[in-house]
Amino acid sequence: MTENSTTLASILVVDDEQIVLSLVEDTLTDEGYQITTTPSARKAIELAQANHFDFVLTDIRMPEMNGIEMVKEIHKHNASIGVIFMTGYANLDTAKQAIKEGAYDYIMKPFEINEIRQAVARAVLQKQETANAALSQELNKITGLSNRMYATGDLNSLLNLSLAFAIIQSKADYGLAVYFDKRHEELVVLPSVSHDEKVAEPKRLSLSTGDWAQARISETTAVMDDEKSHPLCHLDCFDDYLSHLLPVDYYPSHKPVIVPLVRTERLLGFITLFQEDSEYELKSSDIQLLNFISSQLTISLENLQLLEDSQEAYRRLENLQDQTLQLEKMATRGQMSAEIGHELNNYLGVVIANFQLMELRLKKGITDGLERFTESIHDHLEKITRFTKGLMDYSSLQTMTLKRTDINQLLGRIVEFLSPQKRFRDFDIITDFSVEMLEIDIDQGLIEQVLYNFLNNAADASLESPVKKIEISSLKLSDEMVQIKIRDHGAGIEADKLDRLFKEKFTTKETGHGIGLVVCKNIIDKHNGKITVDSVLSQGTAFSIDLPMRNNKAAEEPVPETV
Repeated sequence: MTENSTTLASILVVDDEQIVLSLVEDTLTDEGYQITTTPSARKAIELAQANHFDFVLTDIRMPEMNGIEMVKEIHKHNASIGVIFMTGYANLDTAKQAIKEGAYDYIMKPFEINEIRQAVARAVLQKQETANAALSQELNKITGLSNRMYATGDLNSLLNLSLAFAIIQSKADYGLAVYFDKRHEELVVLPSVSHDEKVAEPKRLSLSTGDWAQARISETTAVMDDEKSHPLCHLDCFDDYLSHLLPVDYYPSHKPVIVPLVRTERLLGFITLFQEDSEYELKSSDIQLLNFISSQLTISLENLQLLEDSQEAYRRLENLQDQTLQLEKMATRGQMSAEIGHELNNYLGVVIANFQLMELRLKKGITDGLERFTESIHDHLEKITRFTKGLMDYSSLQTMTLKRTDINQLLGRIVEFLSPQKRFRDFDIITDFSVEMLEIDIDQGLIEQVLYNFLNNAADASLESPVKKIEISSLKLSDEMVQIKIRDHGAGIEADKLDRLFKEKFTTKETGHGIGLVVCKNIIDKHNGKITVDSVLSQGTAFSIDLPMRNNKAAEEPVPETV
């Protein structure tokens, strides 16, 4: 204990001589200890059961019960309480018994005041050193568990590791780890194993998401008194799983302890520990440790799910990259152009940016909010899939789907994703959005690709320009129309070529095929909008896109899905 910890040390003093009680109480109270006295051994047992004491300072020979017998009874309810014995009738046998009961000191009567002070001070220091050593050992175990959880890359090993640690620390006879696999809609039930077995194989039981969502959520680790207190008790399908969740070999003869796995109010599963002692009660230290295991396991399970989602997204990306290579081969044969890669990079840039942001947050240990990155990745991979399918047949068409969209938010997201990309790192992207909310009816995916196309073209046109600046603005032209303008400060376009920009086969790029701007115009036409161009050689080009705010009468004819 620290120097001022004596004010927190409480001592129960027991002696049938009132003069001894008074002397010890006055001496130790002056030293800052909290003192309770009683001349009765039986009363001392009652006090120790009803109150918390750090030490018992007791005489050995007393009329009702000797001090060693009294301490044995107290230790049944509080094994951690320290003991200092006093006696005027010392012999080898009582000394041995005192040591057996874990006595911190053994004081002979009559004693000096300093002697009692020193004995108690030594006992307090020794107990604190022992507690610190035990705490350090527990912290080492917990640190080791956290490190092993972090390094575990599969579900079975993670559940086995956590379950084994919980069983050892709680001294349980048996255990189960139960986890709901949302992706496969399965209840994963993993039993504990004996030491000679390596890793237990889980049972996978079909369970619908709707059923699981109804499970009672509790963040409290508790002893289960009966079946009604089980997290799945009120589900209609509970009977089908009872034999798996409460094995007949252990229930009801063993008392189950339920440790829920809860993350942001979602029940991910639980650990069940079976105790043979029917009178078993959870100590606060047990609850704290089990809750720590639960917390670490839920975080690890979520990280594992994110890892699997990322791996799945990478696999899909690799497949799409293979398709891109095939398309580039087709381009070399004249069926397509290298410009296809340019269009695909618009999508892949967003995917890569999401992966980089997610990797950065994971390295910092930030797991909250990562779902939005995986959702964005999957969304853009779906767009790439549709895009590549469309490229295989330029005549493939898709019906336009209109959705009410805040155009300023859309532009902001596009700038956010493009800014970190290599192509735009040297550019200042300046935004000037309307102060009014501009909600318009558009097919968001198609308009995004028009904007990506124009912004990429602006960057390409400014590669040799000393002014690396792209301006994006939005403006409400009237109650019916809005305008988006993208301006670069690049090479500009010759006047005699402006009227050919949106005609097939015209391009200013060495590797261009002239399809991109044609499809952009087609998309804007289908939205009942228009595109205008203003360009001055050596000064730059501005593309203006006018779109109606309400588009209920937009053309329902299909538009190419090749942008």
